[in-house]
Amino acid sequence: MNIALHHFRLVDTISKEGTLTKAAEALHLTQSALSHQLKELERELDIEVFHRQGKKLQLSEIGYRFLRSSEKIISEIRTMEEDIRNYKNGKTGKLNISMQCYTAYHWLPGVIKDFKSQWPDININIVSDATQRPLEYLMRGDLDLGIVRTQMVNTKINYEPIFEDRLNVILPADHPLVAKEVIDICDFQDQDLILALYDPTYQDTPLIETLIQEQHVRPKTLNRIHYTDATIEMVNAGLGISVMADWIVRPYLKNRNVVAKPLHHSVAKRTWYAATCKDTPVIQNFLSCLKLYFNENQMCMEPERLEELLQLQMV
Repeated sequence: MNIALHHFRLVDTISKEGTLTKAAEALHLTQSALSHQLKELERELDIEVFHRQGKKLQLSEIGYRFLRSSEKIISEIRTMEEDIRNYKNGKTGKLNISMQCYTAYHWLPGVIKDFKSQWPDININIVSDATQRPLEYLMRGDLDLGIVRTQMVNTKINYEPIFEDRLNVILPADHPLVAKEVIDICDFQDQDLILALYDPTYQDTPLIETLIQEQHVRPKTLNRIHYTDATIEMVNAGLGISVMADWIVRPYLKNRNVVAKPLHHSVAKRTWYAATCKDTPVIQNFLSCLKLYFNENQMCMEPERLEELLQLQMV
């Protein structure tokens, strides 16, 4: 049995309009073409779909059965067409995202909340397993968007700058380096240094480690700690100094015995990027939301604001 979609639309429209003339107008066909399609369907079914009563058509028993199927099929097709339009317009779909820093996940809910307020039907999946190697996950297709601070040279990956931050040295309040306005890499000589844990098998060697090696600086000790809270408590106890971005250390500058001092401007500023391999409306909408969020929240702390917070510590 060879029944096409236009046959279902034909029966549905004739049933609603009542005559071939009105149905032909609704379907933008000539009456002759409509009659031909109806005869084609009845030949295929080998039974009458409509009983003719002058110009009016009355559904036969099998015609009513055909109409019930037509209504279900046409409704499902309309739903599918709407779903496709919404997907193409970025109103529905899913988005797999990850960050290249575990601490960054604390501001992610704010971004997602802003995004979902505009596109509530997008399913956002946070791929935390990709945090250590977001670009590899992106290349494999397991990520749609990664927020990264390092770039892999690959023509398939597009990098969109989204915000900047600055690195600060975190010191106990009574540390001798607190007297300096700006900290240089050479100041890490003979210091107990506490840095974030990283995977040495990955292509991304952290900036501070690279600069220490290039300038032949030898810290007294170098400990690596995975968690920000633990690092801050180590510094607070006078067990070493650390390096963190301004937006990471900001919540810890009150009620602790720690001080933040800026690194030299030549190395302090870092740019974070949204890395993507695909260009879809959903990704573009999320990128716009990211930029707006970071612009409104001023992720990079200006020196004047940092100085205000330092003054608060002295009170």
